[in-house]
Amino acid sequence: MTSTWVSVLASYLHLLAVAVYVGGSIAMELVVGPAQRFVPPAQAQVIGQRAADRFLVLVWSALALFPVSGMLLFFSLGDEHTLSGTRLFTTTYGQTLLTMMLLWVVLVVNGAVITFVLRPRLVRRASARSGSAGTAEHLQTMQAAARWVSYITRADLVVALFIVLLGASMAYGHGLV
Repeated sequence: MTSTWVSVLASYLHLLAVAVYVGGSIAMELVVGPAQRFVPPAQAQVIGQRAADRFLVLVWSALALFPVSGMLLFFSLGDEHTLSGTRLFTTTYGQTLLTMMLLWVVLVVNGAVITFVLRPRLVRRASARSGSAGTAEHLQTMQAAARWVSYITRADLVVALFIVLLGASMAYGHGLV
């Protein structure tokens, strides 16, 4: 009974994290981003900054929830016997799980780069006075950081969708890898 309850809770939390991460990424990429092109640049910047600030809280929450709910789900289903010994590396199920974990690390690293490297550049550059001597340089740095954020978020969306595919292959088969 307890195992079933834990399994249902873990499944719910895992799917909630997937929905928040993937759904939020799609909304940011296909709704917020294109909508910003129809408002003045200063307003687009504020909208983008505010939306990204809120979305980063959801992203980091989902990224933290993935391994916790995944391990709960894994052990509540009794799958640990399927990966004993070297089976993590030799079975399709184990290789798929390992691939998903490695791709999760990619999402965390990309999230850290966006959160702790690129976003501070955007915020710092955005707050620079427009009358300063290096305005053109500030603008170029800000545009470069914004481009990199866009590239990384698109790559993250592709990686996240691939992880969903791998997860479905594990749930309804023995994995893809």
